[in-house]
Amino acid sequence: MTSRKFSNFDAFLACQNLSKTELLNKILNSNSVFQYEAARKLQFFQYNEIRDTIKDILLTSQYSQHREIAVFILGQIQVKLNNVELNEILSILVYSICHDKSISVKSSAIFSLGHLFQDYNLGEKEFYEIEKDISLIWNINKHSIILAIAFSSTCFPHRTYIKKYLIKNLNSKKPQVISWILYSLREKNYKSKSIEFLLINKLNQTNIKSYIYNEIIAFLISINSMRVIPYVENMLLTQNRIDNEIYVELKNNTSKNLTKLRKMMLEKFE
Repeated sequence: MTSRKFSNFDAFLACQNLSKTELLNKILNSNSVFQYEAARKLQFFQYNEIRDTIKDILLTSQYSQHREIAVFILGQIQVKLNNVELNEILSILVYSICHDKSISVKSSAIFSLGHLFQDYNLGEKEFYEIEKDISLIWNINKHSIILAIAFSSTCFPHRTYIKKYLIKNLNSKKPQVISWILYSLREKNYKSKSIEFLLINKLNQTNIKSYIYNEIIAFLISINSMRVIPYVENMLLTQNRIDNEIYVELKNNTSKNLTKLRKMMLEKFE
């Protein structure tokens, strides 16, 4: 007899009305589906209500999954934090990034750091105070770290070294990494000839039916790349449908260099 697989909705129902103590018990003794649903419920408590639970139980656990969940909770507490609480959580996240031996904990802490910078409109001053402390992350070549940085860098102030880091990771062979890097480059409006060059090379190595092929095309259109023109022309001439992201990007583009492509697309697909 096979064991039942629980869905996110099962976990939602199971955790819906639990107390703080009961939610903690779910995190300590359940599978990951229930653990993360319980963690999301704890995010709706005030920080001072769950502070000891996080600091004295989850963050001190020998199990990395518990520490990972702790920093996950800290990144998206739904009750507004005061300055003292915010600074304490920033310190915890930076410490976890620097000192926790688990890559999953580091990644989760980086994601949470990005959420806090985004949700509290933190900027130059706050980033300057921590950027030396988290400098090691730019040298950790791990998939989950790269994804976390790609997200969080959209929330950090502009830095040349961050731009270089993102461009370097466009060489990744993992579509998910490329997708997140493109998102970050677009959000931060990072542009350069090297980005265009790398992406054109990536197109030549990518299956035209791949979702990442379409994302690269859409990004190149967004930066008014002339080198992408023959690739888009080929798509318009040979395909009976076009990706929605490409359609929207090209339709809204006002560059005169892409006028011909825009007309071709609208005549065929509108």
